Amino acid sequence: MHVYIFSQSRIGSHMYFKSKTFILVCLLCGLCLPSHAQLNDYRAEIGVLGGAAYYLGDANLTPFRHTTIDYGALFRYRFDTRFAARAEVSRARLYGGSGETAFDHAVNMLDLCGEFNFFDLERNEYKRFSKTFAPYLFVGVGFMDYSYEQARTLGVSIPFGIGIKVKLGGRFNFNAQFSNRLLLKDDLEGVAAYNDPNGLNGGNLLNNDLLQTLTVGITFDIWKRGCDCHKL
Repeated sequence: MHVYIFSQSRIGSHMYFKSKTFILVCLLCGLCLPSHAQLNDYRAEIGVLGGAAYYLGDANLTPFRHTTIDYGALFRYRFDTRFAARAEVSRARLYGGSGETAFDHAVNMLDLCGEFNFFDLERNEYKRFSKTFAPYLFVGVGFMDYSYEQARTLGVSIPFGIGIKVKLGGRFNFNAQFSNRLLLKDDLEGVAAYNDPNGLNGGNLLNNDLLQTLTVGITFDIWKRGCDCHKL
């Protein structure tokens, strides 16, 4: 009789220990679940882009006229699924005019922009507003290096525009965007004869030149996030 009671007691203790262990394991898994979507997520991405560029100003008032090739590279840092910061370097050529007012020179651009995604851009089937694609808006500050009267000059611009991002398979992403770079001067043509201090150039009401680009790009995820599971 004593042996039977002793055995039952040991079996009960063993079952209790196993149940407690099982509950503890479930708790640890539960604490990690909110971060599960981030286990394979990355903080940043790098990539290349290319497309078409043209400018609107004194020598051109028609969009997509005198279109040239634009190409470059970008780095994007993701603060979360909605907000990101982007640094982009690119290069394009501008040409137009005729005779003494003809111009043809390269423009180098550096843009530092903040981005806002309209959806939570991530792979998370359990999150309501989670998408593998997202339209976005961006705005920032930029710098443009170009030729003016046979000498290189530097101008400040305001880059802004719209785009769409798509998460592809693995660590690759696709994005397409339409960019506007409003130069805070009226000399992007590089020819002094186009500068008219007494009138507007017709490009916009601010009498500033505008460089527009339509590009597509491929980026690769880098800088993997770690699991931020809570410690017990």
